[in-house]
Amino acid sequence: MKRTIALVAALAAALVWAIVAAAPPAARGADAPAAAFSAVRAFADIEALSRTPRPIGSDGHARGVAYLSARLLTLGAEVSEQPVPLDRKTLDRLSKWSGRTETAVTGRNLIGLFPGRDRARPALLLMAHHDSVWGSPGAADDAMGVAAALEIARALRAQGPTERDVILLFTDSEELGLNGAKAFFGDGAPPHPLAAHVGAIVNMEARGAGGRANMFETGPGNGGMMQLYADRVTRPATNSLAVLIYDLMPNYTDYTIAKHKGVPGFNLATLDRAFAYHSPLATPAVVDPGSVQDMGDQALALASALAFAAELPARSDNAAFADLLGRVTIVYPAAAGWGLLLVSAALVGAAWRRRRPAPRAVGGAAVLIAAILLHGALLLTVYNAVSGSGDANYYDRLAALPRLETVAGLLVAALLLLLPLFRRTDPRMVAVGPAMALMWVGLLTGGSIVVVIPLALLAMGAAFFLPADDSEAPLAAIVLLLLAATAVQATQPTAGPLLQWPLLLGALAMAGRAWLPQGAGLALTAICAAAGVGHLLTQAHFIFLGIGAELPAVMIVLLFAALPLLLPLLPERAPRWMPATALAAALAITLWVRLDPIAPSVAVYSQAEGGKKTKG
Repeated sequence: MKRTIALVAALAAALVWAIVAAAPPAARGADAPAAAFSAVRAFADIEALSRTPRPIGSDGHARGVAYLSARLLTLGAEVSEQPVPLDRKTLDRLSKWSGRTETAVTGRNLIGLFPGRDRARPALLLMAHHDSVWGSPGAADDAMGVAAALEIARALRAQGPTERDVILLFTDSEELGLNGAKAFFGDGAPPHPLAAHVGAIVNMEARGAGGRANMFETGPGNGGMMQLYADRVTRPATNSLAVLIYDLMPNYTDYTIAKHKGVPGFNLATLDRAFAYHSPLATPAVVDPGSVQDMGDQALALASALAFAAELPARSDNAAFADLLGRVTIVYPAAAGWGLLLVSAALVGAAWRRRRPAPRAVGGAAVLIAAILLHGALLLTVYNAVSGSGDANYYDRLAALPRLETVAGLLVAALLLLLPLFRRTDPRMVAVGPAMALMWVGLLTGGSIVVVIPLALLAMGAAFFLPADDSEAPLAAIVLLLLAATAVQATQPTAGPLLQWPLLLGALAMAGRAWLPQGAGLALTAICAAAGVGHLLTQAHFIFLGIGAELPAVMIVLLFAALPLLLPLLPERAPRWMPATALAAALAITLWVRLDPIAPSVAVYSQAEGGKKTKG
């Protein structure tokens, strides 16, 4: 009973942790101090820009350019334009949007220059794109970023003369192929004269109209820049794994062009409310003012630190980092991950020495855990195939994200509740039967053969090694996690925090259970589980928003990291109706996604572009 109480308390605290971390701040009103960011003030620009769509060459586009030119002049900027030539491929894409043959359209970058005290110092560039896709008002993508940049420029002016020049660059034709950024930074053509003057960039983007503004991309050698982020941003939303994943993905934004030229910077974007992405639904009414405030607060903190600094941060080795509870960012050299691993290994070794488990029992439990995780990956893959999201248009998947994320959560919960069944039933039955059934369901519903069959074969093969004694499952889970975290540290050290932080908490809890009185050990385990699982839930939310609709099995990696924290608190037996209910609820939502009508965004962008995605 005490374990059950500890488990419920830990999960409740973890859920509160995740909700608090994922919630944007309250929007500040027009009465906010002049030197502060106000979402209400920024919203006036969002509403003015988003009355009509702004695709390049349209009347709405021309009105947007005129409006922004006037706003920059009002703020006291030296305003100029840069023509953005469109190649034949881009014109063909624009022709698909407009339904007519486009032959002589030229884009227009808008540039606002605010001189600083020392014009020779490298400038700070605030960047966002002012065009939208065809048929979408683009209130989030990217009127939100443009409006935030204008409000940040106003706030910087209110703080006094900056140490260096501040440039506002509103790029054009981002939606057609980053043409404005390429023209400014000289990708395939001579750059704008100001491009060489840029020393740091803050780019603001959107793939959704709500949620936290995630800082998901940095330039190379980000150690110094990330220390600045940690020192100045009071409501952070970032982690080094996101930076690594984005570098490995085929997605791109305007900042990507500058990053490839070695310009340091930060890239922020909102991901929630993705139903409005490239959609006619993307009106100011769906934009969360709290998300605008979050983007503005983070970007203003960075812009203030950079604009008023005597020197920009020196380039240093890439850092490992992540925010905790959305309140503080922990940053350290990626190589320091080896220290976390050594401390974790020492704690696990102390617990092993105290308890002296049988190695055979630990090895057998490790096989059991591998079988559970393989079944979970197969289960998530099959449910995703049943939902049809794997074959759906990219924008339909985005619209279904909240439901797909709920399905993933229910399946992970069901998997944990099924663990006692794995431990009490004939192992061959629980490994071979479900894996074979899931394999056929996945294949018949459109799952990828190269994913479904290997997962099923591995899950079925694990049956021949499942143990009779699995009493050391918590210890086996943390040993496996230690091995995995070591491999990650050796190959991709900036991804280390995802596994190393839960590992450290799990090792501390294990040592506590081995060396402390029973009650104290249980309490320490519950506290560590609340912190570790809460952090992992937050990461799971942001990871799922980024890639989960296409690769839901990635959630098993987070379950793997959580197992050392949860296994010691799980009951020996769970009523079978509990996992059955979770599986049934997940199936109902899955069928809802499959039978749902096509999202409104399809008619706007994806039919013309074949589902091409231009940003993360």
